[in-house]
Amino acid sequence: MKTAWVDRLDRTAEGYLRWWAPVLAPASVRLVDRLGRLDPGLPDGQPRDVIDVGCGTGSGLFEAARRWPGTRLTGLDASVGMLDVARREQDLLSESARARITYVEADASAMPVPDSSFDLAMTCFVLQQVPDRPAVLREIHRFLRPGGIVAIYGFIRQKVPYAPEFELEQALKEAGVVRPVSKEVVAGHYRTIRSAADELRSAGFRRVAPRADALASPWQIEDFIEYRTSTRDLDLFASLDEPARRRVLEALRRRLNALTPDQLVYRPPIVSIVARKDRVGLGRPTRRPGDGARAG
Repeated sequence: MKTAWVDRLDRTAEGYLRWWAPVLAPASVRLVDRLGRLDPGLPDGQPRDVIDVGCGTGSGLFEAARRWPGTRLTGLDASVGMLDVARREQDLLSESARARITYVEADASAMPVPDSSFDLAMTCFVLQQVPDRPAVLREIHRFLRPGGIVAIYGFIRQKVPYAPEFELEQALKEAGVVRPVSKEVVAGHYRTIRSAADELRSAGFRRVAPRADALASPWQIEDFIEYRTSTRDLDLFASLDEPARRRVLEALRRRLNALTPDQLVYRPPIVSIVARKDRVGLGRPTRRPGDGARAG
C-alpha cells in the first residue's frame, strides 16, 4: 500500500527536482566520494553491482554512473513519479552510462532483489521517512554480498529549528490555520550520531564508521515560499481558501523578510556512515517471489 509520503512524491517530483534535489546534491557527491574510496574486495576485472536505495530523481545514482565506468547500477524508489523524472534526467548521461542503469519501483522494507546480489549500497536522506528503519537496514544487509559496503547520509535531530520553517509555523498560527496532525508513521531523524551507528550494528553490520557532517544551502525568500507551497506543503496550501492562503503568505513574507541572510541558510546537522557486511560465506542466493517483475 502506498504511503502518504510516496503519494506526495509522485505528485511533486518535478518540484523536488527543482527545489530540494539541489539542496541535497552536494551530500550525494560526498557520499559517492566516500564509498568510492572503499574496497569491496572484488576480483580484478569484475564489475561492481551498486544500488541506490531511495534514488529519487537520480543525483547520487548519476554521480556514481559518471565516476565508476563498468559498474552496474540499480536505482530503487517507491515513487513512480520520482523514477519517471530520473529516467528523463538520465539523458544528460552518456549512452554507455545510461545502459548500465536499471530502475526498480519498490518499497525499501521489502526490496525485490536477490540475496547477496550487490557489492555497494547507498542511501541518501531517505531513512528518516520509512516506517521501520531497522527493517530497511536488515534488507540492505540481506542483499549485500559478504564484504559488501553500505554508505548512508541521514539527518540528526535539530535542537533549534531552521528559522524559515519556524516562521512558517508562526505564520500559520497568525493566520488562524491549524496544520493537520499527520497520522503517518515514520522513523524520523536520528537522535544522535551514536544511535545512528548502533542501528547499523544491530542490523548485523560491522566496521561501522560514522562521521558528523553538515549541509549549507542558502534559500532565497521567494524560492522557499514556492517550494513549500508547490511541493513540501502542497496539500496544506491546496486545502486553504483564497483569503486564508493570502493571510498565511502575507504573514510569512513579512516574517521571512525580518530574518538575516545567515538565518536563511539551511544548515541541518547530518551524519555520514559507512559499514561493512562480514565476509562470512552465505548460502546459495535466493529470490523473493516475483523478483524482477517491476524492474525496468
